[in-house]
Amino acid sequence: KRNSSPQINVIETDKKFKIEIAAPGMTKDDMRVELNNENQLVVCLEKEVEKDANGKECCGDEDCSKDEKHHYLRREFTYTSFRQIFNLPESVDRDNIKAKMKHGVLNIRLPKREGGDHKSEMKLIAIE
Repeated sequence: KRNSSPQINVIETDKKFKIEIAAPGMTKDDMRVELNNENQLVVCLEKEVEKDANGKECCGDEDCSKDEKHHYLRREFTYTSFRQIFNLPESVDRDNIKAKMKHGVLNIRLPKREGGDHKSEMKLIAIE
């Protein structure tokens, strides 16, 4: 069984950092984004593999009968579990981090803060 990981882009502008994680076939319910108390952003993906009546992997398509015999001819995005930790710079505004899942890409926006105290408590980021 081959493991694969989503592709990741990290971008910095004058006002923010942005993380893009390509996760085809995944939904926001499959993803979890949180800040830990060590100033790290933790991104987790959990997806249960569809199984047919005999316990074999199924594509999970709406029009696919679980009794119908089928198999993948090529399968490149098979990740069902993924965890990535990003160490955040002190300049990230932890209170205004936003995450949005669109077209199989998780976009996390990390604005830079302008001074002030830095809090390092655990926080779950809602995915829109």
